[in-house]
Amino acid sequence: MLSLALGAGALAGCGDDEASPTDARATGVPAHYADAIAEGLERYPEIGRTGMGDFQWDCPLETEIEVDGEEHDDVLHTTFFGPMEEVHLVECSFHEPFSVSLAYAEAESDEAFTALESATGAVEQSGNEQTEETITVGERDFVVVHTDFPTNPAADFNLTAHHLDPETRSRTTLEVSGSSDGLSEEYDERAVAEDLAAILSAG
Repeated sequence: MLSLALGAGALAGCGDDEASPTDARATGVPAHYADAIAEGLERYPEIGRTGMGDFQWDCPLETEIEVDGEEHDDVLHTTFFGPMEEVHLVECSFHEPFSVSLAYAEAESDEAFTALESATGAVEQSGNEQTEETITVGERDFVVVHTDFPTNPAADFNLTAHHLDPETRSRTTLEVSGSSDGLSEEYDERAVAEDLAAILSAG
C-alpha cells in the first residue's frame, strides 16, 4: 500500500549555523494532514476496510515530495479507507519519476492508536521476508521495515518508514519500491527515514 510542515523552528536559526530543512519542524506532523482525513470522510462517509484509488482526488497531504533526491508531483490516485476499527487512512500514490506512496492514518481514540501502533512494523507474511529497525532522524523516531520477496525476484524489495505521533494519534508512512527504475542503488533504510523526516518538516 501506499502518505509531510514549516514551523517556528525556521526562525530559530539566528546564529552562525543555518537551520536545515529537516530542522524547520523538529517534531509532530503537519496540521493539514488531519484535514485530509476530514475530507476523506466527506467524500466517502460509508468507507470500510478497503478503498479504491480515486483518480480525480488530488493528494490532500502533499502535492509534491522529494524522494531519493527526485521531485515527485505526479499523483496517480488517492485512496481512503478504514484499515481497522476507529482508524482512517488516506494514501497518495505517486507515479513518476518512480513509484512511491505517502500515507497518513489517524485514530479516533487512545485505544485505537494503541492498536495502530501495535500493527506497525515487520510482520510474518507468506511470500516475503521482513526486517524492522528504529532509526532516529533529528528528534523523530521512525520504524523502518525492509521487505524482500525471495519467490518473486522481479519485485526486488520495499522500504517503508513509519512515524508514530501520540499527540495526534497518527501514523505517517512513506513506502518506496526497490524495483522502481530510477531509484539509486545506495537508497536504504536510513535514506527512506530521512526522506520522510524532510517531508514532515517541510509540508
